[in-house]
Amino acid sequence: MSDLETLIPQAVELVIDGEPLAIKPLKVGQMPAFLRAITPVMQQIGGDGIDWLALFGERGDDLLTAVSIAVGKPRAWVDELAADEAILLAAKVIEVNADFFTRTVMPRLDGLIARTSTVAAGAMGGLAPSST
Repeated sequence: MSDLETLIPQAVELVIDGEPLAIKPLKVGQMPAFLRAITPVMQQIGGDGIDWLALFGERGDDLLTAVSIAVGKPRAWVDELAADEAILLAAKVIEVNADFFTRTVMPRLDGLIARTSTVAAGAMGGLAPSST
């Protein structure tokens, strides 16, 4: 891999539902809708691995919407995929955009979680029974 290929993520070629697709890094115009869809999913994507069944059970609609935005296909097309193809496609979208997730989305999500925890801890401290 050249230095340029390392710096600029390259497309990943897949055949999904008999159709060749090039999974590319997100374009700036895709980001607003993609981020709205993927943000609720991010807590389950981070960490050691992805529990795809739990992810689809809890945030499947958000994930499928994000995938449809990332690959430029209608949501109905994504909805008709076989489960294994949908998981492969979602994994490749995440993989190709991993740098974006790790440098931009995850730090923001971590900051939001930290602020929420601080606010919650402060609120709980005010509700704790007095020890006097």
